[in-house]
Amino acid sequence: MTGGGQTSGIDFVIAKAQDVLDRAAARGGAGALLSRTELDAADRFRNPADGRRYAGAHVLFRLMAARALGIDPAKAAGLAVHRECRSCGGPHGKPMIDGTSLSLSKAGGTVMVAAGLPGHPLGADLEAVPRELHAGFDGYALSPGERRTLENSDVESRIRLWVAKEAALKVNGHGLAVDPWTLHLLPAPLDPWAPAGWATTVESPGRGGLHGLDIAWVPAPPGFAAAIASATQPVIHRLDVSDPSLT
Repeated sequence: MTGGGQTSGIDFVIAKAQDVLDRAAARGGAGALLSRTELDAADRFRNPADGRRYAGAHVLFRLMAARALGIDPAKAAGLAVHRECRSCGGPHGKPMIDGTSLSLSKAGGTVMVAAGLPGHPLGADLEAVPRELHAGFDGYALSPGERRTLENSDVESRIRLWVAKEAALKVNGHGLAVDPWTLHLLPAPLDPWAPAGWATTVESPGRGGLHGLDIAWVPAPPGFAAAIASATQPVIHRLDVSDPSLT
């Protein structure tokens, strides 16, 4: 079956890495869908479960790229993944495939991949909501204004802010080279024409590629929080890992 082709918005999948691998079995499994470099990386994990999670995440990344490009998923292994560090220019950082915009996130055994149109970079982040946070979390992650508005015990709201900032920092490859506390999230201007889901904007004056980004919190499995960031507000579509266009 050939890929379904990218919609005009952002598509995303959140799934267990093992479910991705199980679905990929019809295409010959990870060995048929990943590059040699990725297979070797998965094999280097001391814990086999960690290797399977890595493989599942990168299989989904390639299948989402194939779907966006409208090519047969069987050709996903041949797609060239490239990385370029924003800070040093080295071959590491945010993974990219020409012809689409992609973002990958992992949280334990669960993975998330979002895909959008080329030339419109996006970021996606997925995190498990812990029972408690380390003592220095607020100073590292939250702006002064955000700290003033949150109850001390509100872990879930803090993680929602965290995933939003992580997603924003992934859009143009800043990553954690930028301190998350320097980003402040403001309610998005009420726009009756904006697609549903876009709920807040990033305030970070003087930081190109971050100030003014839009944030959407998207549905995640129980116990998780997830967000997508973009410079625009396209329609967001949630896909299931069993969607025929992915396999």
